[in-house]
Amino acid sequence: MLTLIWIFLAANILCVLGTNLVHVPCDDKIVEKLSRLAVTYINEDRQTGYKFALNRITNVQAHQQGPAGKVYYLDLDVLETKCHVLSPKSWKKCAIRPFMETQISGNCNTTVLHTPEGFSYLYSYDCTLVPDPPEKLRLTCPDCPVLLPVDSNEAIATARTSLLKYNIQSTLPVSLTVNTITRAAHQSSPVSASFVEYTIQECSIAPFPEGQCEPGHQGKKPVGFCVGVVLGPGHGQQDVKVSCEIFHPQVHVVTPTQQEEKSTTLSKTPTHNLPHISEPSFQDVGAERPQLAEPVFQSIPAGPAPDAALPASSSESTESASSESSEELSGAVRAVKPPLNFRFAARRQRRQIPTSTTPPPHPPVFLSVFPSVPSPFRSCPGVSRYTTV
Repeated sequence: MLTLIWIFLAANILCVLGTNLVHVPCDDKIVEKLSRLAVTYINEDRQTGYKFALNRITNVQAHQQGPAGKVYYLDLDVLETKCHVLSPKSWKKCAIRPFMETQISGNCNTTVLHTPEGFSYLYSYDCTLVPDPPEKLRLTCPDCPVLLPVDSNEAIATARTSLLKYNIQSTLPVSLTVNTITRAAHQSSPVSASFVEYTIQECSIAPFPEGQCEPGHQGKKPVGFCVGVVLGPGHGQQDVKVSCEIFHPQVHVVTPTQQEEKSTTLSKTPTHNLPHISEPSFQDVGAERPQLAEPVFQSIPAGPAPDAALPASSSESTESASSESSEELSGAVRAVKPPLNFRFAARRQRRQIPTSTTPPPHPPVFLSVFPSVPSPFRSCPGVSRYTTV
């Protein structure tokens, strides 16, 4: 086994030397910009789970490739936030999941191309996150909730109970149904409580009773995200708390009949005084599998268009672009999101007769194995942005 480890390290070092990789300080300005953009790209590329927040830059290596630009290999430490990946909120504004809710952390090996024009493209990323062990949580906080399987009967019942209350109180003309449970937890003391988080979809018909609800748009993305808490042992003595975020809210016209029906149903629902208790929310998380950004064939722009508009896929994209632009005004190196697509894809080469005026193409080269040679700089690993237990 020791021999295999030495062989792997030797091969990695030879690979680095053969491709002229150079280490870059973790506190370099361009590295910090690229790292923030990389986390933004990863969050926008993922479709399930929760958004990641950049905690620390661990290691950076760069490969200069002439007119093609420079390829950066970024080893980033990340933390899970409470925002679902489909939420339009920027990861910079999302709350980090605290220790008492079973914190989830890990790292992302990210490859980014930075062109001479200042555009940054995501080539690939491989993220692995794991939750804190239950033993660590029980040792520090014996009464804190522990994670439950998302397909457990308790998780499913809690999600349905909390969403039923939301549908009764909601003024939306459409009703909602549970799409996917993303996290669940339970605590026994000081009060018996079940916690659940889940995505929601629209119903094609009225959900009263809820068992008749059917998803209204098969194959469509969830329309929102809910956090529900059920307090009490059950059998009619439960207190239910729920809050939902609609990802892209629209103005709906509620007819008097619909409002009257929901008001009548709400008046028949018993209410209870709720004890003061925190509302943690949890996810049964495994390792994030290696992913390659979905290729979208495009030409890398020769330069920034004067009035090129960024895609309005989320507020996160707009915020990252505006923050980077403000840094440019101070004379810093330019590193912004490209105007078309942040995913890198090789150009489609066209057959043409070579001429003396046609410059040869310079496609970038990416390593098949992510380099892991330790950095010689004292700034690596960088300073953690969040305090964790």
